Amino acid sequence: MKLLLLGLVVFGSLSAPAAPAAPAAPVAPAVFIDKEITKLLALYSDGFGYNSPKARHVVFGSLFDTGRQDAVAFFRTVEMDLSNVHFEYIAIFSQGQGRDLSDVGGPTERPYHLVATAMIGSRWTRTLAWETAKISKGRVVVQGKRWAEKDAGCCPTQPIEVTFSIFTGIAGGAGPHDYPVLTESEGAGHADPPTPPRKAGKRG
Repeated sequence: MKLLLLGLVVFGSLSAPAAPAAPAAPVAPAVFIDKEITKLLALYSDGFGYNSPKARHVVFGSLFDTGRQDAVAFFRTVEMDLSNVHFEYIAIFSQGQGRDLSDVGGPTERPYHLVATAMIGSRWTRTLAWETAKISKGRVVVQGKRWAEKDAGCCPTQPIEVTFSIFTGIAGGAGPHDYPVLTESEGAGHADPPTPPRKAGKRG
C-alpha cells in the first residue's frame, strides 16, 4: 500500500503542469539601441576600424506620425583602412507599439526597428556635434563643422548646420514621391563664441 501511495505521489509530481515562465523584463530603450548600433558597426567596419562606447550618441524624440518616442543614433568608426580616417553615421529607429501575438503562436514586436541609416561625415569632409541634435516631426537638426581648404586634419573651422529630413508616414506606407526616405540639407552654422582674453595676472 505504501508503495502504491508513493508511486501515485511521484506520478502526480511528474504529470503536474509546469508553472508558466515569468515574462522577460523589458529592455531599456538606450540599452536596446546600443546593441543595434553594435550590429551596424559590424557591417560598416572593414575589420580594421573600431568603435569605443564614447563614440556613440542617442537622442529620443517624436519623429513620425505615430507620436511615439523614436530614436536617432550617431556613431563613428576610427582607423578605417589601417589609417587615421574616421567615418560618422546616423541610424534612425521607429519605436514599436508593444504588440505581442505570442499567445496565438505569432511574433512579438521589437521595441525599435531600423528605418534608415547613412554615412554623414568623415575626416577632411565634415564632422557633426551630436550633442546639439534636436528632433522635431520629420526633422533632425545638428550643428557641426566642415574642413576648409587650409584647415589641419585635426581641426575643421567652418561652422555648418545639417538638417536631416525623413518621411513621417512610414508606418502608413510610402507613396511614389516619398523617396528617398532620408534626405539632408546643409547650411551655415553657428560660429563659436570668441574666446575672452585672459586677464593679466598681478605682478608682485
